[in-house]
Amino acid sequence: MKCAYDEGKIQMFKVFLVEDENVVREGIRKNIQWEQYGFDYTGDASDGELALPMIREIQPDLLITDIKMPFMDGLTLIKLVRNELPRTKIVIISGYDDFAYAQQAISMGVDQYLLKPIIKDKLVEILADLYEKMREERQQQEYIEHFQREAQEYENFSRRRFFEKITTGVLSESEIIETAGSMNIDICAPFYNIVLFSLSSAEYDGSMPESYTEDLAAVQDEVTKLFIGRPELILFRWNITTYAVLVKGTRDDIEPNTIDCIKNIQERCTAAGNDVGWYIARGTPVSRLSALPVCFAEASRILAYRYICPEEHILTEASIQNLRKNNDIKTGTYSKELDTEHIRKFLSSGTEQEIDDFIEQVLQNVGEKVVSATLLCRYLAMTVCFAVIKYLDLIGSGADTVLLTDFWPNDSISTAEDVRNYARQVIKRAIYLRDRESTRQQHVLLKQAIDFINENYTDPSISLDKVAKNVNISPNYLSAVFSQEVGQTLTEYITSRRINEAKNMLRNTDMRLSEIAFSVGYKDPHYFSFVFKKVSGCTPSEYRRGTGSEH
Repeated sequence: MKCAYDEGKIQMFKVFLVEDENVVREGIRKNIQWEQYGFDYTGDASDGELALPMIREIQPDLLITDIKMPFMDGLTLIKLVRNELPRTKIVIISGYDDFAYAQQAISMGVDQYLLKPIIKDKLVEILADLYEKMREERQQQEYIEHFQREAQEYENFSRRRFFEKITTGVLSESEIIETAGSMNIDICAPFYNIVLFSLSSAEYDGSMPESYTEDLAAVQDEVTKLFIGRPELILFRWNITTYAVLVKGTRDDIEPNTIDCIKNIQERCTAAGNDVGWYIARGTPVSRLSALPVCFAEASRILAYRYICPEEHILTEASIQNLRKNNDIKTGTYSKELDTEHIRKFLSSGTEQEIDDFIEQVLQNVGEKVVSATLLCRYLAMTVCFAVIKYLDLIGSGADTVLLTDFWPNDSISTAEDVRNYARQVIKRAIYLRDRESTRQQHVLLKQAIDFINENYTDPSISLDKVAKNVNISPNYLSAVFSQEVGQTLTEYITSRRINEAKNMLRNTDMRLSEIAFSVGYKDPHYFSFVFKKVSGCTPSEYRRGTGSEH
């Protein structure tokens, strides 16, 4: 019989034994060369009551247990282990007179059984069979996890649209749950919160696709990895520079989950240094999906203060109140003029949805006396206008397009509301011109990215980062734009190109599956087969024979 190390098999599985007869337990432990068959003998116990806490700590891959034992019998132990460790394989030990117990155990999903007296060869045979089964299952699980990591759907445009509908109240609670289910998003929880965070290069001005930098690429990769395997944190993209995290939890852990999420993002962003611009804001927990628009509006309003408080990376109501206090807003006085740098920062990366919050913050920051005097209202409008003109000159978008009659401030501006309306109009126009210029350039770079993928998709090392670096776009920016314009994530596009080429080879050549896998960019033929079936709905062999049914 082949041992577990033959043919490079080096995976080890943990085994735990529960048997009340000392002689039997000692015999099983000592007479089997466990490592030879791929198992690490992690411990044993004389009954289920003693075994359970040890099993919970060790979490064995294989449990071998007698059925009839004192204190806690094997059936009770099996039931508890099945509930808590559903992936653990179970082998029962029974005598001929334990037939009724064995029947119950089998109905509970045990994998094998051993009759007393235990014959070594029979146990070795069972171990060998289980090892192969467990190895294949673990490999399959690793493939699934690898596929999920490669095909992260954070950038998927339909996912962005779904989150937008949640936060704008377009969907009812039942529609949210139904849509989430169709997208394989586990959204249900007793409580929810929203954390927003923005990531960009420190000098990004919004007028062109964000350039590639090693620091920004690294922090974006590290931050998005945070959410793999964290079902309580669901990551969405909100816009090109901003992500949203839907935090889930119970009444007791929603706040700790929110704080932990923010802390982890902060740690990774701080490590990136001053070359990366980052800001985080959060909402107040809510107990219903239908209340998420209010939670999001709060987080969004607070995040918009990043343009007014550029030194405050974690924005809170407290930091906002401190800002107002510092400017003596509560006493009706003011200590600062309108800071045009705040307007420039907003124009560089702000969105149309953030305009109203930003304007309100600017006016509050300046002070009530300023916006209550007619002459000062006109002064504010002129300041906004010149700040916009300066920004558009900077990005080369033709400032004269703003100096039309409709955009030039006039004597009709005399109240705070007039200032709000004027600022909203002129800033909205500037953002339109900024985005128009950015879109023009991103189409050129997107074509270069697609051309690069089409020429290099068979390279096993091709990735979002490699494509972004080649065309000098930040991975974050490329990922967002690619999904929006192409309708697939970049990884989905690469996978599609590979699988389509593989189909052509399967139908038109006699190449072996392993050769085809290597030819289209997969180092592991088994993983290639896994991905092929995931994408196509049939195995490569079935496709070649014409017996498979494609999706």
